[in-house]
Amino acid sequence: MQARKPILLVDQDDVLAEYIKGVIVEFNKEYDTDFTIEDCVDWDLVSIFGEQILDVMHRPKLFRELEPVANAIEVFERLYKSNLFEMYIVTAAHPSSVEPKHEWIKEYMPFFPLNHVIVCSKKQMIKGDYLLDDGLHNIKDFAEVGGTPIIFDRPHNRKEGIDYTRIGNWLEFEEWIMNECYPGQYTHYFEKEETAI
Repeated sequence: MQARKPILLVDQDDVLAEYIKGVIVEFNKEYDTDFTIEDCVDWDLVSIFGEQILDVMHRPKLFRELEPVANAIEVFERLYKSNLFEMYIVTAAHPSSVEPKHEWIKEYMPFFPLNHVIVCSKKQMIKGDYLLDDGLHNIKDFAEVGGTPIIFDRPHNRKEGIDYTRIGNWLEFEEWIMNECYPGQYTHYFEKEETAI
């Protein structure tokens, strides 16, 4: 009997897609400011930018136009096509942003089925073994229900006292998750990729 594949849940905004970066670019254009992603040291962007940021943050077209996070698409595709994981994108979304988020996935990740995209703000309610997310509230909630959370490092989640695995980029995550779930088989995973090319 085959062992159950690990269930991997992946956040969309600021893990797959550069959401905060996109918000900053729009805000800087509109308000003639020069904020950078390193200025976003708090989850509460209103405390940094003021109330005007709320209008920019919830524009549906913004979600459609975001850049992918470096190496996110290729690593996600390798992991998905390896058939070693059951994978889902789990994203919180205002109703007006659901369609643009789906359109973004269709453009950048045409290999990934939309029925594996779950729109849900309470990510701990989704059964999974691992959650890769930038939101510390999601990380803590997922750990409380017995899942293994992995923090995708961003300036807004670098608070002290957070004692969970922290990953700096997608290549680091790929190595970590393969060693975590398939110790000793990591080399074989890449050998298979190279022969498929």
